[in-house]
Amino acid sequence: MIKVADGDTITIRTSKNEKIKVRLTGIDAPESGQLFGKASKEKLASFIANKDVRIETNKSDRNGRVLGKVWVQPSDCATCGKTLNVNHAQLLAGMAWWYRQYAKEQPVEDRGRYESAEDESRKRKRGLWSDHSPVAPWDWRRGVRGEIDEQCGSKKYCRDMTNCVEAKLYLNQCGLRGLDGDSDGIPCESLCRD
Repeated sequence: MIKVADGDTITIRTSKNEKIKVRLTGIDAPESGQLFGKASKEKLASFIANKDVRIETNKSDRNGRVLGKVWVQPSDCATCGKTLNVNHAQLLAGMAWWYRQYAKEQPVEDRGRYESAEDESRKRKRGLWSDHSPVAPWDWRRGVRGEIDEQCGSKKYCRDMTNCVEAKLYLNQCGLRGLDGDSDGIPCESLCRD
């Protein structure tokens, strides 16, 4: 039996009939009250529904949750075994952020894969990246969403910007990723040409 709490937390029942709460490492999914919170939870449920899971872990958090990578058999491969890294799959689906704050706790190989998966989802505007200004869950939990809304106002597009400095503020402080269409770190290229 598996219960999905949100896009990065599940409860499993072991073969010894013990319940274990597992926090997927390397990712942070939108909170339930956030845009895409429900979609992220549903996507995670779709990856693990009616499947046995393998948890790769070596620690727990202060809340007693096991921290780990969750592996399942891919739905499209009956002979593959548990080869689908669900944490990574959530990133590819655009249903979570790569949790850069904890990158040093990940193996180097995972850091590269997770960063690439998030970058790919951003470029293709998958899931939460289809929103013009997604708010990271760590900011949401700290209540930054209100501060950002007050500071940033209603400007959303390059045509609303008056100069490059303003465009950079909206990209870097307000999180308007849509201002950087080619994801090169330079917003509103028509305003910010060298």
